[in-house]
Amino acid sequence: MTHRPDLRIDMEKEQQMSLLSIELSQERIRDAEREATRRRDVAQVRAMRRARRDAEVTAVRLRRLLTTR
Repeated sequence: MTHRPDLRIDMEKEQQMSLLSIELSQERIRDAEREATRRRDVAQVRAMRRARRDAEVTAVRLRRLLTTR
């Protein structure tokens, strides 16, 4: 039984397409991970700013409370 040359070429093309599909999927996963990291970092910065602002407001309120007595 001999293999037809065009069958071998088709198999090679199919394998190449499969590898390209895997590579594309991996790149999408990496992109999603980078985006998730970026969003987490942005949320962390917002939380830190909010905490600092809340601490400043609390300090001002305490100062007012202590200086009015």
